[in-house]
Amino acid sequence: MGWFVLDSLIPLDRWVRGDGPFLFSGFPVDGSECILVKPLTFMNLSGEAAVGVCRQFAVGPADLLVLLDDVNLPAGDLRLRRSGSAGGHNGMASIGEALRTQDVPRLRIGIGRPSELGGLVDYVLSPFTEEEEPVVRQAVVEAGGIVRAFCSGGFEGAAELYSRWKAGSRSDSVAGSEKTDKRAAGMSEEPSDGLANTE
Repeated sequence: MGWFVLDSLIPLDRWVRGDGPFLFSGFPVDGSECILVKPLTFMNLSGEAAVGVCRQFAVGPADLLVLLDDVNLPAGDLRLRRSGSAGGHNGMASIGEALRTQDVPRLRIGIGRPSELGGLVDYVLSPFTEEEEPVVRQAVVEAGGIVRAFCSGGFEGAAELYSRWKAGSRSDSVAGSEKTDKRAAGMSEEPSDGLANTE
């Protein structure tokens, strides 16, 4: 889901390889330059990309906003936190371990759990249902707005927009209608999630 949000903000031809296992693209917002990042590692090695980002752009953990999917949230739901445990998410655990702190802002994007018995991996990689698609597309729009707010106003700016979203003040626009799997990464192997950081 993190990659899908980032792809809604930046054209595919504007991503370049960083000094570590990640792609990045400049993202100007309100006169500030934000860097959007796509880790190229497996999810459980996301910390390698996070360390590379902090080193290349001289930022700290608190300057990052990690986008991650969450099977414990209903499809399309969002949860913004400044810090906290990994909550069972291997990618977030890797980032916390690599950066030696849990004080890393994160935006969780709900993908729900399978309603029937079956493998969680198969569920995560399966397309959203027709009922889920519009909800998830709207969540991508909202998550993109929170990324913009983080880039221009830091965590406080993102939290203000998130609070309005939680109160039911959602935008009227919707994302594209492309079918996507629940990780929406466009990679042949299991991808990591997205990162954004301010300079």
